Amino acid sequence: MKTIKALGIKAPNAAILVENILKQDSTSGIIITLSPGSEEGLENIATKYGLGIEVENKKEEVVVRMVRNSREMEELDVTGQTCPGPIIIASDKLGSMENGDRVKLKNNNLETIEDIAIAMPEMGGKVLDQGTDGENHYLVIEKVDKKDSKETKSSVNRDKVLVVQSNGIGNAERAYATFIFAKAALSMGKKVSIFLLMDGVSMARKGNAATVKHPAFDRLDYMMMEAVDGGATIYVCELSANFRGIKQKDLEDGCKLAGAATYVTLLSDPTYAVVNF
Repeated sequence: MKTIKALGIKAPNAAILVENILKQDSTSGIIITLSPGSEEGLENIATKYGLGIEVENKKEEVVVRMVRNSREMEELDVTGQTCPGPIIIASDKLGSMENGDRVKLKNNNLETIEDIAIAMPEMGGKVLDQGTDGENHYLVIEKVDKKDSKETKSSVNRDKVLVVQSNGIGNAERAYATFIFAKAALSMGKKVSIFLLMDGVSMARKGNAATVKHPAFDRLDYMMMEAVDGGATIYVCELSANFRGIKQKDLEDGCKLAGAATYVTLLSDPTYAVVNF
């Protein structure tokens, strides 16, 4: 679907512009951002080309969507998927969609649907509708540009996540949480760094993570490698490693020793959201 910004173009020139575009190709529809008041006459253009029209009024602009009335919306049922499965499925789907495309996500668990809804602005998705259909809860999402899906709440854009882990393989729940949260953040397009310190460094020693297996997930070492393959950086506290006789050669692939300066620098970076386990 064509996406155009035409701020400053007044009516009826905006309508002339849209019609000229649709004359070339009206099959995929169009999303056009205009100055307030410039949408005059677009409803007639949409009718002429057999398109449905939606007008969204914002503070300083108007977003007009023209789409085929007969366009069917795909439905995805993520019932039964264990966290972070639903958000990863939603992310993969958004990645294959064009701006203006819509999808209906369904799940029999309301909390899962609400979790996906919260994440949408970070992923380039806009929630159009949320409700209940029989025993299922649903969410209708439209693919939009990420910069258009987020409302800036501060001057700092937190597009990175730092996961700090100070527990070792003896606490399987916290160990798994490290990489489940990392995987969820990666699927949302975040840059992820993991810092293992104190007993947390035990997870990075070769062979240790392979001894931990949760009934609902892959072995811990597989989860760790998935995070690395997805782009996460795993730092291992040098001081904590030295206390336990762990050297760089003893670490799993993708893990690297790092000192206090690295840790403090990561914590001091305002673009990181910090999660502690």
